[in-house]
Parts: sequence; structure tokens; C-alpha cells
Amino acid sequence: MSDIYTSIGRRIREERTLRGLSIEKLAELAEITPSFLGLIERGERKLSVHTLDKITKTLQTQPNELMQPQEKSNARWERKIAFLLNSKSEGIKEYAFKVLNSLVSNLPATK
Repeated sequence: MSDIYTSIGRRIREERTLRGLSIEKLAELAEITPSFLGLIERGERKLSVHTLDKITKTLQTQPNELMQPQEKSNARWERKIAFLLNSKSEGIKEYAFKVLNSLVSNLPATK
């Protein structure tokens, strides 16, 4: 299978797990079978533009985001935090930042 399909499959899996979705739940929401989604995630099957559209809409992302290489570790953590706070009010975001800042400032220094 082409590297692009493998890359897209990995990104789909990354976005799915970021959102805490099982393969079964994403497949149900995107109206495809779990086995087909598993094949896509492993890069063993090509997906149509229509299927890509259904998956991206379900994941609330854009097709071009799934066509980019996997993110570096820091960027992935930033996206996880942003996803958690996305639908929250500014007040909640500010509170979460203060809590995170307090936690981080009390962590031991790393090399």
C-alpha cells in the first residue's frame, strides 16, 4: 500500500485515540464497518474521498490535517490539551491554565 494511505491511517488512529473513541464507535459514527476502519488505520486498504469526508466530519477535523505526517510529541500534547479545552468557556480555560501552570511549576527539573 502507498505511504500516503499508511500515513492517513496512522493520523486517523491518532485523532481517534485523542478523542477517546474506540474503533467501533468511530466506525459507527462514520457509518463504516469497524473492520474496514481497522484496515484503513493499518494502511491495508485505500479509502475513497467520500469515506475520508465521513471520517473527518466525525472527528471534527479537516482532510488536510490527516494527510500531514504524524506530529512531534510536543505538538501532539498541545493538541490533546487544546481538544480538551476546545468547548469550554474562557473562564474554565483560564482556571485550567492556572492549575496546569501550578502543577508544572512544582515538577522536578528535567535534563
